Amino acid sequence: MEEEQASQVGRSLIKQLACCNKTTREKALRLLLKSWLPSQSQPLSNDDAKKLWKGLFYCMWHSDKPLIQADLVDRLSSLLLSLHLPLSVQYFSIFLLTMRREWSGIDALRLDKFYLLIRRFVSKFFSLLKTNSWDLQLVESLMGVFDEGTFSAQENKAHGNGVNYHIATVFLEELRSFLPLKQQVLEVLLKPFISALGRVHDKVLVGKIRSGVFELLLKNGKALLGIKKSGDEIADSSDEVVVLGTVALTMGFSGRLYEMGSSAECWQGNRKVLFALHSEFLKLEKEAVNSGVQILIPDVVDEEEVPELVPLGPAEVVGNGEVLKKCEKDKEVIGNGGESTERRRKKKKKKKGDSSDLAGAAQSGKENVASENGDNANDGNAMVFSETVIANLQKQFEKVAEETGLDEEAASVSDSPEVVSATSKTVSKKRKRTKSLKGKASQDSADLNGVVGKESAVAKSGEKSAKKVL
Repeated sequence: MEEEQASQVGRSLIKQLACCNKTTREKALRLLLKSWLPSQSQPLSNDDAKKLWKGLFYCMWHSDKPLIQADLVDRLSSLLLSLHLPLSVQYFSIFLLTMRREWSGIDALRLDKFYLLIRRFVSKFFSLLKTNSWDLQLVESLMGVFDEGTFSAQENKAHGNGVNYHIATVFLEELRSFLPLKQQVLEVLLKPFISALGRVHDKVLVGKIRSGVFELLLKNGKALLGIKKSGDEIADSSDEVVVLGTVALTMGFSGRLYEMGSSAECWQGNRKVLFALHSEFLKLEKEAVNSGVQILIPDVVDEEEVPELVPLGPAEVVGNGEVLKKCEKDKEVIGNGGESTERRRKKKKKKKGDSSDLAGAAQSGKENVASENGDNANDGNAMVFSETVIANLQKQFEKVAEETGLDEEAASVSDSPEVVSATSKTVSKKRKRTKSLKGKASQDSADLNGVVGKESAVAKSGEKSAKKVL
């Protein structure tokens, strides 16, 4: 019951596709392409499918202006990829039948948009095969449908040859963007053209197949062989010369064409064309063999055969290029800018070692400060000395005062217990000051404050004594 209602809805929409009113036509087209047709899980009846494409044909007929026509062409051809596979095959088959049946009624002003429609459908036909990973059985089945709808068609044979002419012209051009392909797939794709050269009686179609397919392959095969012999390199591997030239040099067309021309099924008027093409391909293949140039079809991996890539953990590359995994504990990367746990653990150990060193320094604070080297300093870079160093410095000042006759001034200086000198050694970098040492340093610096005034006087007297000595 539901199927009958859906069929009635579809028929009412099909009638509106050929309406002269653009709004009505566009509404019916939108409902048909976006909801009704994609919802069909099974192919339509043969009569409904023909009615559908008759309505789509006249919808295309009424469309004006290049942009609107191109948009409609894309919508109709893209539907081939969104339908269920059996329905897509029927959709493509009835399209070819409708084009052949209605071709004679197309005037010259509307011919270009139907040429574009045929070209887009050929391209989407290859896209459908690619979506199914170029399955060989599916390729054979669909190319059988393609051949029956074009070169081997029996219905209205005299009226739809224009469709065949255009397909023979654009087939290889549209196939080029999908190359390279496996040799078995290429054999199935090009087999209908070799068969058509042997059996069709239309001289124009024979000429279109010869120029649009085989002469184009010969041209690119010769160009590729010339490049290989000269030693030049082609940067773009998808270039037309590379992809089509490789097909011409590797498919063995000379033998296939000779076999077709020698068969009893071959039309007598076509033998001359077949043998001429055989001679051209044979000459090209012999030249490639004699030149020593080896040209092979690149290996093509099906999408289903591509292994799923699993991301590996962090690894270390050693000298011989071997990749070795590190232990997860040592190499686990966590937050904080990707800092490893190993590095954080080392930092914690270092902090603990430093704190223990500082604790030891705090306990031996006075002994360390009172060392003979006298080389500890506070954050202010002020130098603190032990009593032994201060006594030595005091004796040196007294000696200088006696030599210069400034005993009284030196005596005043001798009362100062501490003197700051720039020649003392700096604090050891391996030990750090603790808060207890800072207290000691502050006490010593307080003692030094009283010496600053006297030291300035000593500096002045030193200058005077220096002048007198000179």
